[in-house]
Amino acid sequence: MWFHRIKLRNKIFLLCTFLVFFTTVVIQASTWLSSHKFNQQQLTERVLSAKQVLIEYLSAQEKLLVIAANVLTSDFGFIRAVATSDAETIKSVLQNHGKRIDADLMLLTDLSGSLISSSRAILSDSDLNEALIKSLINSPGKSFFATINQHFYQLILLPVKAPHTIAYSVVGFEITADDMDALKKLTGVDVSFYDEDKQLLISTIGVESFRQFQDNLNNQLTYRFMIPRPAYITEELLLPSTSAAPVGVLLTSSLAPLYAQYDEIIIHNLLLALLVAIIASLLSIFLAKSLTIPLTKLTKLAEKFAAGDYSSTIDLERSGIEARQLLSTFEMMGQRIKLREDKILYQAQYDILTGLYNIYTAKQKLPEYLASGRQKLLVAFSIRNFRQINDRLGPDIADDCLKALSARLKHTELIEIQMAARLDGVEFFSLLNLSEKLSPIHQVDNFLSSLEGDFNVAELMINLELSAGVVIYPDNGTDTTSLLRRTSIALDNARKSKQRIHFYKDGEDEAHLERLAITDALKNLFKKPDTEELFMVYQPKINLQDQSIKAEALIRWKHPDKGFISPELFVNLAEQAGLIIELTDWVIDSVFSQMAFWQNKGLIVPVSINVSAQDLMHKDFEKHLCELVERHQINQALVTLEITERDIMHHEHIVVAALKRLKSHGFHIAIDDYGIGQSSLSKLKDLPVDEIKLDKSFIMQLASSEKDKLIVRSTIQLAHQLGFYVVAEGVENEAGLQILSDFGCDEIQGYFISKPLSAGTFYSWQKEYVEKNIS
Repeated sequence: MWFHRIKLRNKIFLLCTFLVFFTTVVIQASTWLSSHKFNQQQLTERVLSAKQVLIEYLSAQEKLLVIAANVLTSDFGFIRAVATSDAETIKSVLQNHGKRIDADLMLLTDLSGSLISSSRAILSDSDLNEALIKSLINSPGKSFFATINQHFYQLILLPVKAPHTIAYSVVGFEITADDMDALKKLTGVDVSFYDEDKQLLISTIGVESFRQFQDNLNNQLTYRFMIPRPAYITEELLLPSTSAAPVGVLLTSSLAPLYAQYDEIIIHNLLLALLVAIIASLLSIFLAKSLTIPLTKLTKLAEKFAAGDYSSTIDLERSGIEARQLLSTFEMMGQRIKLREDKILYQAQYDILTGLYNIYTAKQKLPEYLASGRQKLLVAFSIRNFRQINDRLGPDIADDCLKALSARLKHTELIEIQMAARLDGVEFFSLLNLSEKLSPIHQVDNFLSSLEGDFNVAELMINLELSAGVVIYPDNGTDTTSLLRRTSIALDNARKSKQRIHFYKDGEDEAHLERLAITDALKNLFKKPDTEELFMVYQPKINLQDQSIKAEALIRWKHPDKGFISPELFVNLAEQAGLIIELTDWVIDSVFSQMAFWQNKGLIVPVSINVSAQDLMHKDFEKHLCELVERHQINQALVTLEITERDIMHHEHIVVAALKRLKSHGFHIAIDDYGIGQSSLSKLKDLPVDEIKLDKSFIMQLASSEKDKLIVRSTIQLAHQLGFYVVAEGVENEAGLQILSDFGCDEIQGYFISKPLSAGTFYSWQKEYVEKNIS
């Protein structure tokens, strides 16, 4: 906005000037409005008073007419002359009586309204308006206004009776210019009479055309400061007259005297405002300088602070106390900003706990150390036994261990360390010059040995076990980002393979990027409402006692470019990337939809669904599962939720509590891959479990392995004694099936029965199996 770009001194000047101007305008407007309202009211009352005076004047004239007409119609001689049609006498009486009462017009008409005699010799029947005579006859004793022979009269008619009505007498007073002058003096306003054609009959204003006069009144404006305003105030009154020739009167008063008063007030106030504005401007200029000069100096000081010069100062001794206080605050702020900058810079470059470089600083400084071109070892290492230390001794001792390790890393003299950093958590990074005397493996081994040893932490002797991933520069790359990524990949592989030292191998980076690409593709799948890449297959499970059929739901992914992706791979990646919740929700919704479809076709098949610890620990999993059951109208007893031993042991208390709640809803619970984890039957007896699934590693070689037979037989017997239903997966041949049947296994599944089938193929396979084995 333009106002923000104006300097402060100009703003102060404008503000003062505006306040003076605004105050003047408000005062002027208030004064003008109140004065205008009062004077307008006075003028209106004046016009209304003039109107009332005019009405009373015309009423008095009407009374005079009535008296004059009554005198005439009561005269015996006049009545006899009318009765005998004595024209000379009638005319003489009309003239004489008219002179006595100062009437301008005396008429006598017969009963039909035709003229008999007139006080004016030039008047004839053609001069009389038929409608006027009829109106007078119909309203005897009531005055009317009309134009006769281009003269404007106030007329009244009374009947001549002998004793019945034999004629009509009409008496009229002409309204002349002298009368109009008297009316103007009496009312104080201009008076104008006009007829139905908007023709001016007579007026105190010297105009001929009433229509032109009225238009001038409406259009005539005066201007003050380019503001138009009306010049006159008017009031109209319709007079008693015939409907065919109506007559009205217009009262007009000029507004010029009122405007003259307003204009004088405005000019006076404007001159006063101008004087005040000049004084205010001078004061504002002085005030603005006293404020802006210190502010200008403070601005320059702030610019120096912004440039990092926090030692600068300025002289404001002659300025106000507020400016000096502001300067003191500025200087204090500069010192505090410097302290915070130093702290922020340290926190941005170093790890707070250990004092080593953080990952961001390591990335920035690594190219500097590599610029020499000498071969180097990039070593990322982590503490293998840190979780045990943290769980057994607590987080404070664990943090002290990290500090002790960092101190040893910074001060070791056995190994030439170019740079050291803490990457994340218990992961560290070091850059070593490649030794010409030792092989890389021996050099890294000596490096780790120099760091491990015993640490005296809180009067405890603690030994740290380290694993390392190593990249050789420039053999394994020259790009900083790639080198750091490959170092992390090497460390991950060392941990997964439980190696102490793992050197990066060609192809591991590509495999890592491939896993990232698969993870991204999986994320994008959930953004597509109707993806066809993910689909479900169903592997039959046969009950060895009654040959009834169940199914295990298994997810498959056919990528448009990569083809089929292993479920073990993408499910594991989904767990690592936090996508397992969305994946499981999609699986459950798809399976329930398929079960409902089969149910409508008359096929009731219990189905097992695999879930993970992350699913069970999610706060909305139970609620969402029950909502899907309700939506698809599925019986919970037909749904078995399978979870592995490993997942149960992960956050055991939370997972077990979730399994108990799901079992209370009617779902069946199964332990998948039983036998390869760390649980035992004695521990499982306290879990809310309905069945256990023997891992296929014990089943596939069952016919040829006596040890597997012993394990499987004893497991089945103990499971049955504890009330568990036993399922064997991985049945590959008839010999294995027979052995499991002899051992009393409840249910089997495997390629010997059927491979996983699409939903449509499973439906056909089930019908065929039932026809062959059950019917």
